[in-house]
Amino acid sequence: MNRWLGKEKDNNENVTYWTHWGRQDGIEPKFIEGMETQVANLAPYKWRIVHAHGHSFFTNTSEPYLYQWREIVEKQGCGFIVTTMLRDAIGHTISQTKGMINPNLTVNEFVEHLEPQNYNQRGHFNTQLDYLVYNRGPRNEWNVSKEEKVRRGMELLQRHFDIVLLSDYDRFTDIILKVTGWKRTLMRHANAFNGELNYTERELNKIKKLTEDNGDVLFIDAVKHVYYGHLDYLFG
Repeated sequence: MNRWLGKEKDNNENVTYWTHWGRQDGIEPKFIEGMETQVANLAPYKWRIVHAHGHSFFTNTSEPYLYQWREIVEKQGCGFIVTTMLRDAIGHTISQTKGMINPNLTVNEFVEHLEPQNYNQRGHFNTQLDYLVYNRGPRNEWNVSKEEKVRRGMELLQRHFDIVLLSDYDRFTDIILKVTGWKRTLMRHANAFNGELNYTERELNKIKKLTEDNGDVLFIDAVKHVYYGHLDYLFG
């Protein structure tokens, strides 16, 4: 989706693109500094795309900036649109394990930080819930329950995100084009992994259990309910 947004920038007038990210500490202050520039001096019929990735923004602790940036933009008569795309929880964790190929890790080593006793550690990857809430900080520094993590994750989504979708790329494209009026740019599927991921049943069960215990399955269930009406019939 990021590559697609970049192409939309290239193929439409009055669109700029900016990002600042990396996988080391100290990135967020520069991202925030850059955002102060991005939200200033806006003009009608112009769009500024900003991509947050890596260590760009620690939502749980830096949430006030989201209020601030939205207020600045809207006072100029413009729209501040925050979007994210989520995936099936367990499928996402399995997909992340492709990252253990280069460090040559075992499944146990790759998911070790998800073990309950390692709640305050950084791991080799982040689940979606942990990335939304803690970014690349310690996974659960205050050792809160998975229910509390999910509550906070949903709170952040509902307070600040205008478009939240679940593996729904066509719908995302349609919404963005409708909001912006951009011309459609076709993109081939990218970021594909051509290696092999082979696991025993025991390893898959461990991945499933740790993902569930971390709160990610509950989080995606909550997203399905709030944004897709999943299980609405039970609350009628």
